[in-house]
Amino acid sequence: MKIKTHIMKKILFLACLITVLSAKGFAADKNDGKDAEVSYFAENNFLNKYYAAEDVKWTVTSNFQKAIFTLDGKSMSAFFDRNGEYIATTQYVTANKIPAVGKKRLVKLYGDYKVNEVVRYDFDGEPDAHLQMLTGKRFYNTIYFVNLKNDKENVLVKVTPDGDVSYVKSL
Repeated sequence: MKIKTHIMKKILFLACLITVLSAKGFAADKNDGKDAEVSYFAENNFLNKYYAAEDVKWTVTSNFQKAIFTLDGKSMSAFFDRNGEYIATTQYVTANKIPAVGKKRLVKLYGDYKVNEVVRYDFDGEPDAHLQMLTGKRFYNTIYFVNLKNDKENVLVKVTPDGDVSYVKSL
């Protein structure tokens, strides 16, 4: 039962992330209530993982807790579930950070599209079933979500380190 709950949390988080990406609203989230506070566990886990982080700003929603921060001059976001357990870290990156095999596949499948934004999505931990559900055939520590545009369409695709490119949704 605990594994099922954990899997559902990860799936729900991915759905939330895609919604956030499509609205370009990483920084625009609002707290669910005036009394919503970051849990002790989320804050403690964040400090253990990102002890050198600066300019930390927290957002608490009914689904997750998010810290937006700067680390080594780079703006990042770390997500934690409502219990304070680390989920993932996201960061806007340039298209040249996508693995070469993934870039070749993007050109083959979406040659007439221009890369608009790239979000690097980093997981930690051991491979398990919920990550296989999110990523497909195997476990990946990093996935890239790429927003592509052409004259007719604006789409979000997922690129894995071994070059798998899969359509996520139209934006």
